[in-house]
Amino acid sequence: MTAEPTPPILSARSLSRTYGTGPACVEALKGVDLDVLPGTFTSIMGPSGSGKSTLVHCLSGMDRPTSGSVTLEGVQMVGMKDRALTELRRRRIGFVFQSFNLLPTLTAAENILLPTRLAHRRPDPAWHDAVITALGIGDRLTHRPTELSGGQQQRVAVARALIGRPQVVFADE
Repeated sequence: MTAEPTPPILSARSLSRTYGTGPACVEALKGVDLDVLPGTFTSIMGPSGSGKSTLVHCLSGMDRPTSGSVTLEGVQMVGMKDRALTELRRRRIGFVFQSFNLLPTLTAAENILLPTRLAHRRPDPAWHDAVITALGIGDRLTHRPTELSGGQQQRVAVARALIGRPQVVFADE
């Protein structure tokens, strides 16, 4: 008896994204197929301008593809209404942005908890403590982003991405 193959947590089929029209038309993505299995790390590599960020944005629901499909845990994301897509991202996806996108008026702790507050949820205290400890930022929680080093800001952004226990985390560089 052989075990059933593990279904992908995230799939893209024939994913395309075009910007502009006519002579100014740019095909950022063309027919991308991708499966991401649970518990794995997937790296998207290529030269500048090759469509890496566009792919991440389409896979995460931050941008809508021109054509194709994206499925997260069996849920078809392409074609979802904005509110439903926002809710799906809030509950199932974590993000670490290139520029971290920390709010300068909030402390590190407030930036980390922002996604759970927006979702009107309380974080699991044990998970919160585990994330903070693993990232070594417990002594920086009362500091604002301008009072943190670049590495500390990055770890705060990672903590923010993990705090809601998402099924998928996207990190853009």
